[in-house]
Amino acid sequence: MGLVGEASKPPIRRPMDCVPNAARAEGEPRPEISILLPTCDRSALLETCLDALLRQRTARTFEVIVIDNAPQSGHSSELVTRFPHVRLITEARRGLSYARNAGIRAARGEIVAFTDDDTQAVPDWLENLVAPFFARAEVAAVTGKTVPLKLETEAERLFEAYGGFGGGKAPAEFNPGWLSSKVWRLPVWQIGAGANAAFRASVFRDPAVGLMEERLGPGSPAGAWDDLCLFYRILRAGHVIVYQPSAKIRHAHRQNLTELSRQLQAYRRGEVAFCLLSLAREREWRALLHLALWIPYWRATQLFGELLRRIRGEKLFRFPMLFWEWCAYLQGPAALLSSQRRVRRWASEPPDETNLSARVSRDV
Repeated sequence: MGLVGEASKPPIRRPMDCVPNAARAEGEPRPEISILLPTCDRSALLETCLDALLRQRTARTFEVIVIDNAPQSGHSSELVTRFPHVRLITEARRGLSYARNAGIRAARGEIVAFTDDDTQAVPDWLENLVAPFFARAEVAAVTGKTVPLKLETEAERLFEAYGGFGGGKAPAEFNPGWLSSKVWRLPVWQIGAGANAAFRASVFRDPAVGLMEERLGPGSPAGAWDDLCLFYRILRAGHVIVYQPSAKIRHAHRQNLTELSRQLQAYRRGEVAFCLLSLAREREWRALLHLALWIPYWRATQLFGELLRRIRGEKLFRFPMLFWEWCAYLQGPAALLSSQRRVRRWASEPPDETNLSARVSRDV
């Protein structure tokens, strides 16, 4: 594909010069990439996220699909009408996994990129994120580096002290051999985060992988680990994931300690729920060791380190937040059962609102 503009940089390309999908001529080429952007009634964040996505400097054709996970309010649909190169679909069943699955079904690209409405992509994010797919046929997924949008509040700094969204400065590869080398834990958080990831669309059609796990993720009782569960299943199915630190995206961390504490509790419930699911579905014995050995070891190390800091007159973590995190581990099994009941209920008797689910309500 020929480039225009500066010789040293790909052009800023609008998504397929996006005519509405419903109005496309028969046989018109599909976009190479579909960017999925779930949102849940956060119009201000959504607007800045879309502004950044539509300024991507790339040689690839792409579409942007907003998945409105709170369609009853109408706020997101009203905002998206101001972006004529964006598609909008709705998914009324609350949960990030439900929203992403609706987007996957609607996506037209051979590569499906994930991000969230509380992120801002740098101009070359998409070009760098998808480059490994075109360089190596065996790559099934790519993750990028997620950095803080700002570090002004204690909550923002503390989240980074926890490790943020993982990822280092150097590129890395994760393959089935890497997964097999882990003896007593499943450290899939080292791979990256779903807020900055891309996948070959074909991987979701692999029976060993499938769609997003709807029993996990934000908006579900389990609370998190939907993206990490997907990474785990991709590796277990024999595929390769590449970490590409040049694909940077900025994330707006939680602003206060109450919000951060809730987020961390959701991570802990999701971690336990993921381990129980992988134990039941894949007979993953390391999940049992992760629960019985790794979590106590990690927490003891964290607590010991904090006590040493207090002796030196320093402080990083707050003990009440740590306590509620530890309690959240105990909530994991009940949260998973609640998520399973919800998924079964909605599968057999979906609520009235879900007649909107995964349906293209507006193409603009």
